[in-house]
Amino acid sequence: MTKTGFLILTAVTAALIVGAVALRPAATTMAPSEGARFFPGLDGAALDAVDRIRVTAEGRKITLDRKDGRWTVRDKGGYPATFAKVKEALVSLSQLRQFERKTADPSRYDKLDLGDPAGKDAKSKRLTAFAGDKTVADVIVGKSNTKEILFGRSLVYVRLPGDRQSWLAVGDPKLAAEVGDWLDRAVLDVKTGRIREAVLTAAAGTDGDPPDRVIVGKDKAGDDKFRLRNVPEGREIKGERFLRYIGESLDNLTLEDVRPAGEVDFAGKAAGGAVFRTFDGLVVTAKLARTGKPDEDDKYWMTFEAGVDEAALLKEKPKKGSDLKPAAEVRKEAAAVAARTAGWAYKVSSTVTRFLRYTMADILKPPPKEKAAEDAEAKPADGGATGDPPSADKKDE
Repeated sequence: MTKTGFLILTAVTAALIVGAVALRPAATTMAPSEGARFFPGLDGAALDAVDRIRVTAEGRKITLDRKDGRWTVRDKGGYPATFAKVKEALVSLSQLRQFERKTADPSRYDKLDLGDPAGKDAKSKRLTAFAGDKTVADVIVGKSNTKEILFGRSLVYVRLPGDRQSWLAVGDPKLAAEVGDWLDRAVLDVKTGRIREAVLTAAAGTDGDPPDRVIVGKDKAGDDKFRLRNVPEGREIKGERFLRYIGESLDNLTLEDVRPAGEVDFAGKAAGGAVFRTFDGLVVTAKLARTGKPDEDDKYWMTFEAGVDEAALLKEKPKKGSDLKPAAEVRKEAAAVAARTAGWAYKVSSTVTRFLRYTMADILKPPPKEKAAEDAEAKPADGGATGDPPSADKKDE
């Protein structure tokens, strides 16, 4: 977060509060005025100097670090954090104000969710902000007070560590207790209308047979439906929806969990993969690894790579309303995806991993056994021709 950004954000927030106080009806509302800020020194340059925050909740600690201008989640190997959540927490912390004194009796803290956040079943959360080795703010946050709203700002119960006095305060950092809620969940967003072809390759079998391949695609960008390009002769698909599911796999794809790719054995536990190509030149390659049993859909991890098919880049600007992108944007997109996903293994929706593991057996209707039996009966033992001669129509074919 840049210094300029924090200064502007802090100034705007302060101006809104001052404006709200100035516009408040004086004698008729009976509403108490806001008190002092809990951390008056956390402003301007001090706020911009914060380079680490720690959230303690449910007996666990979540640490976020700012490195090279980006916030990352230490507990997930330094994966990028959601900037909006970090900004909300820090700005709310800097503007947290006293509103009304509450209990100073520790035996009553639980009613306000202000018990020790280090406890396993604790409902409170603790937010600590650091600048280097210095603690610049530290507060225990309890339940929100949804019954009272002060000038559009939410109220929350808080207390300072080491201080018995609790408060109803103005402002709420809205701290997430789960580490995954701090992650930047966006992975890929390739609109279905851009997909020209998807090639799914199943994991190699143990019997030496070549891996099963499913090739799904469209002939033109404007086509409504995907088709199975390598459908075996005489077979039918169960329904177009199975093909559509594959084509939609990268549309607004988000993560459920992430870890460094080196922590997953993609070579020894390979579970197939897929290559997606768009009409405008983007190429995305996905690989899967299974860390659980074959029937456990939530035990699959994925890696992603992105590149550009120069020959497929559009020569002209796409029509208005099209999902397709100009060549320059595709190159930037591929570079951004590659930079974001390199070195990471993702756990995504089990529904998506199931789609990407589709085989021909999943997509095709069972072979027509009755017809096969009839053909076998009609075939002569000596291999010669039998039955009625071809019709005129058949000859013409």
